[in-house]
Amino acid sequence: MANVAELEQYRERRDDAQSPGPDRTGRSIQVEDGFTRTANALVEAFARSPLTSREARVVRVVERMTYGWNKPEDWIAASVISEMTGMSEGKCSETLNGLIRKRVLIRNGGGRSPVRINKDVDQWDFTAQKKRVTPKRKADPDWGKSPQNGVSESPQNGDTPKDRKDITPPSNEGERTGEPERDSPSNEKSSSKLPNCPHEEILDLWAEIMPEKPQHSKNLWQGTERARHLAARWKAGFTIKHERTGKPLYTTREEGIAWWGKFFRFLRKSEFLMSDNHWFKLAWAVKRENFVKIMELSYHDGGEA
Repeated sequence: MANVAELEQYRERRDDAQSPGPDRTGRSIQVEDGFTRTANALVEAFARSPLTSREARVVRVVERMTYGWNKPEDWIAASVISEMTGMSEGKCSETLNGLIRKRVLIRNGGGRSPVRINKDVDQWDFTAQKKRVTPKRKADPDWGKSPQNGVSESPQNGDTPKDRKDITPPSNEGERTGEPERDSPSNEKSSSKLPNCPHEEILDLWAEIMPEKPQHSKNLWQGTERARHLAARWKAGFTIKHERTGKPLYTTREEGIAWWGKFFRFLRKSEFLMSDNHWFKLAWAVKRENFVKIMELSYHDGGEA
């Protein structure tokens, strides 16, 4: 009978594990105050994995908010993770997205979709573990000078000259909402020979590099205002020249596709853009006014690249 009574007491404690316990001020932490049930094999897998300190803290939050409430998955706001870890919301979103890319966590959908721990540990992929390298800053006599497109730029902390060289903003003064964007008359002849905008390839690049952000349907993309914005940004890349090299951003279709992949990876460096902003999508990024602001580093704090 004593064993039965002990078993019933254990079941009672387990069923009520997630409910707030009575005030036990002055006591050491006890299981009776609530506990999280996690399979031993999963705990051991986390112990073996090369998680960073930030990643480990975010994983524990996900573990607490899912298994701790007897749920397989849950939508967890960056503000909740920030409160539980003490990290900034931007770092929380960045770390969460990194864990999703490494398949340690799974989220089917955009930033408002629930997240869960991937229990198939064989799918975890740390081969693309990010290596942080602090670039050596060199004096650049060209910084602070007015670029050819009339947009004044000043050096930003943490931005290397290479980053700035690879993302020179194009100017399209003739853009009008709802109307096709055109080059100036002097460029009409040369622009007619340019490769057509590879919409599908750029959409694929966005899906690959920004899997957690809203995606656009290829079938509904063509013929829309957002498609015209992208085509204008694509065309500008052949005419706008780097201030230092005097060469265009790209001169061939292949170089252009590679540059857009580099551009999307540059967007990932912005904590603000990578946070839970449902409006941050490709259609927003290719609008001229937003595109120029991105190039002016308005959304990048100059932190770690």
